[in-house]
Amino acid sequence: MQLAKDLLTTTLPTIQPDTALECVFSYYEENNILSLPVLKNNKYIGMVMEQDFFDLDLSQGVKSVKLPLSNEDVSVLPSTHLYDCLRIVDEYDVEIIPVIDKEEKYHGTIIVKDMMEKVARLHADQIEGSIVALRIEAIQYSLEDLSRWVETNNVKILSSFVEVDNNDPQMVIVTLKLNTMKVEAVLATFERFSLNVIYSSAFAEGKDDSQGRLDNLMRYLEL
Repeated sequence: MQLAKDLLTTTLPTIQPDTALECVFSYYEENNILSLPVLKNNKYIGMVMEQDFFDLDLSQGVKSVKLPLSNEDVSVLPSTHLYDCLRIVDEYDVEIIPVIDKEEKYHGTIIVKDMMEKVARLHADQIEGSIVALRIEAIQYSLEDLSRWVETNNVKILSSFVEVDNNDPQMVIVTLKLNTMKVEAVLATFERFSLNVIYSSAFAEGKDDSQGRLDNLMRYLEL
């Protein structure tokens, strides 16, 4: 299980409220990142993002400018699950997530791009296989049933991802990563049980002329 304490890094520099702007921008460049956590007495008080500097009045010189703090409430506990961290990213559109405990003590920072690499590994993207996506009524979704039908063809589900259909909240899009590139038998099984396959790697590779199904997936996911 991936928790925030497993995802954080302590190597990203932190800054103080009185850190000079020159240092802030130097840290941005050195770490290839545009956000940094701000601490006061080792407690997180917000982050400084490059975009927050755009509206500053620098007419009196950079030394007269106070650091613009934002996202003071954006943080997670060390025990926060990876999926809840992803929700924070989606809600606040940040590239870092500070990790603090209940006493507001700073433990480190999750760098979102590093976290997404872990998500890729978690969903078995490094293992050869194929992708199949289904559109199913939410009330009828059962991973147990899907696994059983897949395994009747001597195929295993390496990972799965479920999301609500943006076009119909009563439906879900179920994306499966299978441990084989040969999915024809699995697709035939899904068809036998009247499941709506909206995407398969076989379609994308030209092994099937059902381009419309690929278009459907893109539309449903709003890509």
